Amino acid sequence: MDVKKLYDDYEAYIIEMRRWFHRHPELSLKEQNTSRKIQEELQGMGIPFEVLAPNCGVAATIKGGKEGKTIALRADIDALPVKEETGLEFTSENEGVMHACGHDAHIAMMLGAAKVLNEVKEELAGTVICVFQVAEETGFGYKEVLDYFDSIGGVDSVIGLHIWSTLPEGEILLIPNSVFAGGVGYDLTVKGEGGHGGRPDLVKDPIKAACEMVLKFASIPSNFYDVLDHSVVNVGRIEAGTIGNVFPSEAKLYGGFRWYKPGGDKVILEKMHQIARGVCAMYGVDYELVINGGVPPVSNNAELISRAKGLVEDVDGLELAKQTDPICAGDNFGYILEKYKGFYGVLGAEKAGDTVYPQHHCKFDLDEKAFRKGSEFMARFAIDFLNAE
Repeated sequence: MDVKKLYDDYEAYIIEMRRWFHRHPELSLKEQNTSRKIQEELQGMGIPFEVLAPNCGVAATIKGGKEGKTIALRADIDALPVKEETGLEFTSENEGVMHACGHDAHIAMMLGAAKVLNEVKEELAGTVICVFQVAEETGFGYKEVLDYFDSIGGVDSVIGLHIWSTLPEGEILLIPNSVFAGGVGYDLTVKGEGGHGGRPDLVKDPIKAACEMVLKFASIPSNFYDVLDHSVVNVGRIEAGTIGNVFPSEAKLYGGFRWYKPGGDKVILEKMHQIARGVCAMYGVDYELVINGGVPPVSNNAELISRAKGLVEDVDGLELAKQTDPICAGDNFGYILEKYKGFYGVLGAEKAGDTVYPQHHCKFDLDEKAFRKGSEFMARFAIDFLNAE
């Protein structure tokens, strides 16, 4: 089973695929052409697959020569509403849409892993499911993945890699427990009674109350929540009023909060309500707090992380990341890992010598040398997991 030789042969294919998907990005729940291309590539490899209703995610099945466990590999496939400014020769052809988070590389690495695993399938003791998930950026897609797993009787493990532009190329972050944060968005409306700017004594001013909440929400991580858990409570947008000499009747705050430990969201939310109630009582106003979606922390299985670390040295040019802290980003892969044990690795692809742009930036780019390493790591983990005694 010469995995290294196969990747020597297929590295150019992985880079070619990444460039194709980068040139043809599609927004969440609109990935029809992306899905069609994935299906065409799988058909060319002779790998059977299913399209995951009601959208266009794809699940490909590589059945080994012997019976055994089932492992799933997961990649997300959607792009972002960002106007690309990289100047790459394979820049986005879809105006205002860009693969600014690396999902193009995720697809390519998964196709590379599928290609290699299909070549060695007779030597596998079990089954590999390669899942291409839609709409991660908008919080969707994971439910049909879970439904599909349920329909086949579940899986024994599920893993994924997220590529990262600010982590050195060739490094891989593999840490137990939470690697990505849980994240929730919120809208808060402060309801008062407006009036003339010259008579603050005759109004119930929602602006002062809103400003008070902004400052007090920011103090939750250090004063009202577990200081041993990294957390953030932010306000990113404020709306209130029309002109300078009129007190409005409403003020609105838009923000979010992040945490890593299980149950942290419930504690933070209760503290926000506690603060809002107190501030409103002081200013004689009311409030309404609405939660918008959210994802749980992405929590890695410690046993599988230990197994994964043991395989890093088998991939030329790959090494464990010097960074050991989790990343304050979110991913709905966390929902999948709540039900099935697995892990999410973070693969460094920083372009050395260039200005480094983070995920979601209009000039976001990656070092293509990382793609083969990430793909080979996933394939080797699948082989090791299935063929282990």
